[in-house]
Amino acid sequence: MVKRRAIDKQDDLAIKDKLPLLYKTLTPLAAERHGDLYLSDKRDFQFAGEANAIPLTCDEFAQALQHYPIVIADAKDPIPVALVGLKHGHNDHVMEDGAWRDGYYVPAFLRRFPFMLLRESASSSRNFLCGDLSSTLFSKRAEDGNALFTADGGNSKTLETVLDFCQRYETSAARTRAVMAEAQELGLIEKSTVNIARGDTKARVEGFSMISEEKMRELPDDKLASLAKRGLMTIFAAHHLSMAKFSDFGSL
Repeated sequence: MVKRRAIDKQDDLAIKDKLPLLYKTLTPLAAERHGDLYLSDKRDFQFAGEANAIPLTCDEFAQALQHYPIVIADAKDPIPVALVGLKHGHNDHVMEDGAWRDGYYVPAFLRRFPFMLLRESASSSRNFLCGDLSSTLFSKRAEDGNALFTADGGNSKTLETVLDFCQRYETSAARTRAVMAEAQELGLIEKSTVNIARGDTKARVEGFSMISEEKMRELPDDKLASLAKRGLMTIFAAHHLSMAKFSDFGSL
């Protein structure tokens, strides 16, 4: 079992290099430095208002496919994303008041924000919890939310819930990386484009990849059976089914 902790006494400085999407900084959380922090219980997604693609884990595909096209971001290491807007720099699902569009699935990547678990070192199995302290979800006023730490410096129930969610997210993200790496190794990932025409709305969406159904059909039977037995075929099918959601763009 991976050990988790909310502090690391050797990490006093904010981390600002190679940050994930949407994070401006990551600071290891410690009771002695952040004992006066409170976390708002009101979610505000303005921080994601300019992101038109949000990372997904494979465990989310069944829910996400009902609302968004799931594509694979073109990168050295392929990452599945929910396409939440056609225009670069605009998220169609963040409302003016910061709420997420009612009735639409909120990706776990956004629900995890402003927290993230970081590994202590490349050779360590221990993680420590960081927070993007620039986030408006943090406050130093008790009336704004729930305390992160107890009066005696322990983790509050709120922080324990955050730790548990972050750990489950990391487990799911690791599985997703393994699935994408296998798909890449099998040569199943290829660049794709989609042309959309809805009324006066016409657009050509490119710069992403997909799992090729044609290349999947070319795989040996034993390899297809292995993928099916391990649940990967179900994941790939959800990805393909989500393409139907491209037709929703222009109707929101």
